Amino acid sequence: MDEFPGDHAEQVKEIYARFGLAIYQAQCLEHGLVNALVMLDLIPNERHKVKSRAQWEGLVDYFMDSKFELTLGKLIKSLSAVAAVPDNLAQDLASALKLRNYLAHHYFRERSEMFVSATGRRKMFDELIEWCDQLSKADDELSFVVAPAAAAAGLTPELQEKLFKELLERAQNSS
Repeated sequence: MDEFPGDHAEQVKEIYARFGLAIYQAQCLEHGLVNALVMLDLIPNERHKVKSRAQWEGLVDYFMDSKFELTLGKLIKSLSAVAAVPDNLAQDLASALKLRNYLAHHYFRERSEMFVSATGRRKMFDELIEWCDQLSKADDELSFVVAPAAAAAGLTPELQEKLFKELLERAQNSS
């Protein structure tokens, strides 16, 4: 388990950091859902209709932009409309939605009394770690469900690894 700091100021910073990580994990899940919709909806239904790479890139950009405007709940509904979602993933996505909404709209207000004591901050620290793991698990399960469609579209695990390494290299070279 992660080490909880003893110093008050460090505890406060750690709570804010863990909260930020939890919200980040929720955004990763949102992005994962948009990527899933590309693989499960856009590619099988639209790829054969385009006549050029530029047209395809424009269609992908438009599709993704329109999906990024949706709430997490609507993204989950969109996924269910285009694919059979296993029960365990459906449950994890429903839990992730509730958790994301709680974090975004209620967390600090409802934890204000806990936040003023070291014991309360410790509880917040522990729950935020658990919630980050829960959100990450939902994203991982989604990736597993989408993997066959991604592979069918040519996005194999090997290609994903290669593209990720290229992304890291570009990021390091631009610094």
